[in-house]
Amino acid sequence: MPFIATNLTVLSAANGFTLWHYRTTDSREVVQAADYFAPASNQMRAGDIVMAQTADATIMLPIRAGSLTGSGLTLDTAGAPPELRRSGNLPFKITLAANPQTRAIILDPMPEAIEPGASIPVGASILGNIANLTFQLLNAGGAVLATQNAAVSAARATTLFAAQASGGGYRILARNAADTAHSITSPPFAIGAPPRLLTEEGRALLLETDGQLLLF
Repeated sequence: MPFIATNLTVLSAANGFTLWHYRTTDSREVVQAADYFAPASNQMRAGDIVMAQTADATIMLPIRAGSLTGSGLTLDTAGAPPELRRSGNLPFKITLAANPQTRAIILDPMPEAIEPGASIPVGASILGNIANLTFQLLNAGGAVLATQNAAVSAARATTLFAAQASGGGYRILARNAADTAHSITSPPFAIGAPPRLLTEEGRALLLETDGQLLLF
């Protein structure tokens, strides 16, 4: 179809510039052909823009001179839409305020003599904000034999473990229940029958269990 003058209207006009609107059943290719807008060349100025709604797309056409238009920009079409991308670097700054706190777990010394089947008293003194401790009894290979949880009260935490079979290399591990990376392990200790006391009577050494060790 040829250009229809009544379908051309003004959307905005200022400072010698006019934004036109044109609706047609013609295709985009027909509207962009040379001299399509020739009947309106006396109204249009170079630099004006025509927003044209065609049968297959919506386009914006710049008027170069008279009835000549530029290649324009396709705003909407049945094909893939145009894609505009932009990127930028946004600097930012983060300020962190911190209040350092001292925390420490100090294990009590282990008893010198621990008999199989007896109870092993375990305790620790606490510095800083620690609410609960997890105590573990480890064997010589580092395997966990027993676990006890203890609440901290008056900067102390205590518990009891049942002594295991006679042997050496046992350890106590104390860990902050709220921070598993904060822990301490005791020096190794042994479990076994303690040495018996001997008393001397005449020429005999008497064992604590009333047995006798005779000297000749």
